[in-house]
Amino acid sequence: MLLKNDEKSFDLLFNTVGDYYEKNGNRTVYRFEKSKPITGLEADYFVRFLLEKKYVIEYRITQDRGLFIAIPSLAIGPHYFSPGEFWDYKNAGRFTLEASTEGVEQNLKLLDEFLGMV
Repeated sequence: MLLKNDEKSFDLLFNTVGDYYEKNGNRTVYRFEKSKPITGLEADYFVRFLLEKKYVIEYRITQDRGLFIAIPSLAIGPHYFSPGEFWDYKNAGRFTLEASTEGVEQNLKLLDEFLGMV
């Protein structure tokens, strides 16, 4: 399902993250920070979560030239880095910018691969 800039899409993103980790090993995921979309504004929104008490990940939905895109980021120190910054070019190209629940699941699977959890 496509994600837009509304409350329903935010809930889908929030639940997709939790559901993915529950279905794939029933791993511990603590969603500790979120920014909900603001109705009528082209503001992005995100969910930040702690995975297995080790990794902090942010999943952000934003707009670029009128299109919604999804960006997973891994926290390293106090900053968040996109796949092109923490993985090599070839593997980073496997991530999708598609703002959909399917795209979110694909990217979480790739993050699992990068973190050695598969």
